[in-house]
Amino acid sequence: MRSNQPVNMDIDQLRGWASIMDKAMIASLVATLLAVTALGITTFLSFRYSGAIRAHEQAAIDQYKGLASQAAQREREASAAREQAANLERAIATERDRTAKLEREVSLARDQATALAQEAEKARERATALEQAAREATEKAARAPAEGSAAPETARPPLFDAAEIRRRLADLGKLVRDATTRTPDPAPEKAAESTPPPGAEPAAPQSPFVTSLRKFAGTQAAIFLVGQISDAPAVGATISADLAQAGWLPQTWTWGGVAGIYGVVVLVRDGSDATVHEAAATLVAALGTAGFSATKGDWPANWGRFRGTLNGPQTPGPTEAAIRIVIGEKARKTP
Repeated sequence: MRSNQPVNMDIDQLRGWASIMDKAMIASLVATLLAVTALGITTFLSFRYSGAIRAHEQAAIDQYKGLASQAAQREREASAAREQAANLERAIATERDRTAKLEREVSLARDQATALAQEAEKARERATALEQAAREATEKAARAPAEGSAAPETARPPLFDAAEIRRRLADLGKLVRDATTRTPDPAPEKAAESTPPPGAEPAAPQSPFVTSLRKFAGTQAAIFLVGQISDAPAVGATISADLAQAGWLPQTWTWGGVAGIYGVVVLVRDGSDATVHEAAATLVAALGTAGFSATKGDWPANWGRFRGTLNGPQTPGPTEAAIRIVIGEKARKTP
């Protein structure tokens, strides 16, 4: 049972309790300040550590993205390099085939030139024998009136005409020189068949194609053969031979790296005179009459610039002629 009687405390006891309470309050305040300080330091260090972690993660992500972008770029470059290597291999294979074909054509041309040279040598021997026989026959005919009977007979004409023999021999020598110096014909068998043998009758009259273009003799023409077309060399050789027979000055180049050209396209350089345009129009009409799909077109860019590559003679250049004949796909008319 508590006593309800008041406790009497003197002033010294009160002061002692007050001193103890002050010390306890000060201790609690110090502990509170230390706790708040520790919490602030911990929070600051936590924020710093979190920021450093985020910066490190962002740097790692950026580095990964950069490596991925570089890997994609290297893959694209490797793919482009593989495609370029494949294109180069195809071009090399095409050039090998073309070189082999040209070597075969040159070999056939050499064989043809050798055969013509042999024929020319035989023709020279025959001509020498015929001249000797003609000389002996002429001398015998000159001695006949003095040794013959009293009734003189009219002197017979010589059995052989030496001038005609020399003319035929000169023609044969010209054929041999042309065969050894001209560009190999893609169809040597056809050329050999068309060459008249020694002593044959004169050639047939010239074709309408040659006749219609002969009035423009001396005109330069550049013939471009699209490289991917298989029959372009044969068509170009035919057109070049006919133009040369008409007195034109054609030169042939193989045009690689282009496609999408159909028929025979005749082009005229801008600024050419009326004679060149007339010659081009006459050429288009003559090609159409000869069975070719010929049209007259315009060069879409500078006359001295072209896409792809040109393989052919260095002099004259492929851009010097005012008329350009491009032979593409389906150059001949289909029946």
